[in-house]
Amino acid sequence: MWHGVIMAGGSGTRFWPLSRELFPKQFLSLYGSESLLQGTVDRILPLIPAERLWIMVGPKHESETRRVLRTVGTEGIPLHVFVEPKSMNTLAPLAIASALVQKDDPEGVLAIMASDHLIGPQENFLALMKQACLIAERQDVILTFGIEPKRPETGFGYLELGEIQPLVSTPMAPVYSVRRFVEKPDRETAESFLSRRSHLWNSGMFVFRASVFLDELKEYQHAFFEHVDAFRAAIGTPGETKALKKLYTKAPNTSVDYGLLEHSKNVWTISASLDWKDVGSWSALDEISDRDVLGNVLRGNVMSVHNKDCILYGDKRVLAVIGVKDLIVVDTEDATLVCHKDEAQRVREVVSELKSKNRIEAMEHRTTHRPWGQYTILDQGPHYKIKNVTVNPKSRLSYQMHLHRSEHWVVISGTAKVTLDDQEVFLHVNQSIDIPKTTRHRIENPGKVPLVFIEVQNGEYLEEDDIIRFSDDYQRLTPSDDSQPFQSQEGSAS
Repeated sequence: MWHGVIMAGGSGTRFWPLSRELFPKQFLSLYGSESLLQGTVDRILPLIPAERLWIMVGPKHESETRRVLRTVGTEGIPLHVFVEPKSMNTLAPLAIASALVQKDDPEGVLAIMASDHLIGPQENFLALMKQACLIAERQDVILTFGIEPKRPETGFGYLELGEIQPLVSTPMAPVYSVRRFVEKPDRETAESFLSRRSHLWNSGMFVFRASVFLDELKEYQHAFFEHVDAFRAAIGTPGETKALKKLYTKAPNTSVDYGLLEHSKNVWTISASLDWKDVGSWSALDEISDRDVLGNVLRGNVMSVHNKDCILYGDKRVLAVIGVKDLIVVDTEDATLVCHKDEAQRVREVVSELKSKNRIEAMEHRTTHRPWGQYTILDQGPHYKIKNVTVNPKSRLSYQMHLHRSEHWVVISGTAKVTLDDQEVFLHVNQSIDIPKTTRHRIENPGKVPLVFIEVQNGEYLEEDDIIRFSDDYQRLTPSDDSQPFQSQEGSAS
């Protein structure tokens, strides 16, 4: 059978401050109303059903991934969200996906997609993906999708074309062997690729049989393959979690391109007639957005006066920009970015600097989404934090305890059902309750309208990992030992 694998573990640092480590760009709506991840799922569902779709995510993104998936009509369908023990480059999660599929479906074909691409037209994409899957069923090769270059792009990887494969090519989608991979050439080299028509952009999409990928891994990453094979043998047994953790301690933190495809002699590419856009940085909005008469991309609460060829993104405050050219200005509740378009790739350096200083602005927004609702940080300082918390109807937080902080809750709207150790109490508007340290507690919205309350935290340690969960509706429990099935240890608010 055909299986879809969506790689959704990226951090999206070049889209800061809109993208944060706990809310990366695959969850953003940069084109239309749906998120990039949601668009990727919608794109492949006509060809591969949800029950054969795998989403590979890092440990910090499971809850938001599941929340997004509930919005695309997959509720109740056994769609697979695989949570890596830690975030890795693409070789490790693709090896895991291949092992999982091959265990149950020895001749299964995997279609690999990134979660942050925009691709059209839909009918062309589906036709090409179907062609690739049919080829992969019969040929012991790894297929890539090559995009005909439209400009001498220095930020993309390239595929050098080898011999055409006439038996599997079509007039609209010729198939070639791949002579070599070229990673992000300089401008002169990229211009020569464009003029010679000898190279295609590497789209980051792949199709292969799981068994073929594992054979190639055995050939070129033999030491790592031994751990993958041990994990494959342990799938469905009490030792699965232990084998997975050991695999990730031994996995090379490298991309599938560097770690495998550049060594393999069995890589082909389909020349894909697609409108493909890698939404890599703020500059990509020039390609995917409408512009005003002066070439400006305007999003949100923006006033633009005599600006030219700018990207201006406003949030709750009015963003007023006057008389500038070729700038990117992004304003959010807690951070503002101003840079020249030519420097857009360097936004990640800002994020690295923020992380080195342990600044919360690198990690999360003031408003953070959770599967049960959301919270907004209103104020914080030494030994205190104040939040506005919204719990969706018929939703509840985990039954939990904090070691280092106490909490005080005041209901603003709706009705709260509070569990405090062995007692239950209902709170209405303007009623409050204290949650002492080390007290087991839970808050639930039993009603039909959102529950909103103010939470005041006090204590010597207020980070979100000060939480012990005893039960949870969103699979965020920590296993007590290695014999338990693997679940995430998501460090999130309640």
